[in-house]
Amino acid sequence: MRGSKMTVRTSEQMREARRRGESRTDWERVRREIDKDPGAAEIHRRIHALIERKRGRPIVGEPKTAVSLRIPNSILERWKATGPGWQTRMAKALDKALPKA
Repeated sequence: MRGSKMTVRTSEQMREARRRGESRTDWERVRREIDKDPGAAEIHRRIHALIERKRGRPIVGEPKTAVSLRIPNSILERWKATGPGWQTRMAKALDKALPKA
């Protein structure tokens, strides 16, 4: 924005100013600038949606449970030797081996 002036303050200085009710933000000017750009509202909605999204890895498919399983080292090494995704392939093989309910 043309004509804008930046003021550098520490976090503590900003907290103190807010506590005293001091604000140097020209909210009317902010609203005018936003109104000049018809796409600004949509952009702000998208930014808000990105900020509000949940953290962590999204759950895909059926939720999984971590278990402790004691199996012979030789079997585990053979599964690991099949490369990345061996846990998923092991789960599919276990599922296939079970009788259908």
